[in-house]
Amino acid sequence: MRAPGLKRRLAFWLFGVLSALLVVDAWYSYSDALGAANQAYDRSLSASVKGIAERVYATEKEVVVDIPYSALELFEAGSSDRIFYNVGIPGDKVITGYEDLPLPESISPNSPVFYDGIYKGQQLRLGAMLKPLYRAEFPKPVLIIIGETINTRQEVVHHLFSREVARKALLIVVALAVALFATMIAVQPIDNLGQAIRQRPEDDLTPVTALGVPHEVKPLVEAINLHMERISAMLEARRRFITDAAHQLRTPLAVLNTQAEYALRQHSEAEMRPAIEALHRSLASAIRLANQLLSLSRAEPINGLMVARQAVDIAAVARDMVVELLPLAARKSIDLGIEGDRAPIVVAGHPVLLRELIANLIDNALRYTPENGVVTVAVDQAPDRASTARLRVIDNGPGIPAEFRAQVFLRFFRLDGSDYTGSGLGLSIVREIAHGHGGDITLSDAPGVSGLLVEVLLPLVEGAA
Repeated sequence: MRAPGLKRRLAFWLFGVLSALLVVDAWYSYSDALGAANQAYDRSLSASVKGIAERVYATEKEVVVDIPYSALELFEAGSSDRIFYNVGIPGDKVITGYEDLPLPESISPNSPVFYDGIYKGQQLRLGAMLKPLYRAEFPKPVLIIIGETINTRQEVVHHLFSREVARKALLIVVALAVALFATMIAVQPIDNLGQAIRQRPEDDLTPVTALGVPHEVKPLVEAINLHMERISAMLEARRRFITDAAHQLRTPLAVLNTQAEYALRQHSEAEMRPAIEALHRSLASAIRLANQLLSLSRAEPINGLMVARQAVDIAAVARDMVVELLPLAARKSIDLGIEGDRAPIVVAGHPVLLRELIANLIDNALRYTPENGVVTVAVDQAPDRASTARLRVIDNGPGIPAEFRAQVFLRFFRLDGSDYTGSGLGLSIVREIAHGHGGDITLSDAPGVSGLLVEVLLPLVEGAA
């Protein structure tokens, strides 16, 4: 599914959030408008109640109520509301006015209170006040109530509320438009960046410039550059592999073709056999070269095989490789053996590549060790590094002079007078695999008169020590 655009997503969120805020603000605005209208009209209601209270007095025989016209005149000017009033003694008969008007919940003498009520199906806003008569004949105070319908108040509230909400809605629309316009301006550098990348040639993997790009987008540009750098390194590795393969396989293939032509020109089986044997040796050498080229390509970190690691018992792998290569050692009567107990030595790595590492070390030792020689493989825990596994391959061959020990790790480097069947890739493969696993490899003289000691250090799995 296609992800929504940034502008649409921003518009959706802004519209939703601002609409929710508008609803909340409208509720508060209505409450404020109602409070303001009540405050304004309650003043008139309070003046009318006090005006009637001033004209209420008691004689020896009765309570006199003289309602002034001005007390009710405040509500008549252009008003569509009805007025209801009541003057009486609480708990006694009504002196004048409408009966059964809603009573306040609590009231104090000479202090008007305001409240809402329902009278004959109409909603009223009422004001009430108690006036003491201060006569022994009438110990109870007089309760004065005036109520009016709320039509005019509602008109004022609706007017104030609608103007406030309209103004806020207009502000939200303007803010939304400004935000969308600002978003369009903000994403323009990103659009320009995408257009610049699309217009690049297919083989252009140079880093993308981040000039004019917002600060928040720079991590994306850096990630793109890192990915392009990885692709460039991968392409370079492929190009190097193709170049090496084309250069190194050209001569063996030409030799194979020549030997095959020579064998075909022979007329007898006896004459053909030496040519076939030479062809077989050359074919074995070409196969080994091709396999080592493929192993070297797999061992390069850019291929990603080092990332997917698992727990590998390198001691068990070494024992398996010694058993597998015993026939090769037997051809030269070489004593091939392994030292160390059978306790697991577990490292984190790729089992195929670690097997390739050990196989190349043992194969190299067998190739350069003379007949009746000794090759020993030892796997243990490094004595001076508790979290490190140590793999050693020791032979009593000619060894490698100290001045050439750095160069033998280069591809296709071979010492003068070395075994012609070698390709010069074995130690290069070993170093690539060791470094890819976070380890190291060193060459030194073997204990004894002659020989080579190859030592590979690999980190143990956490807790394996």
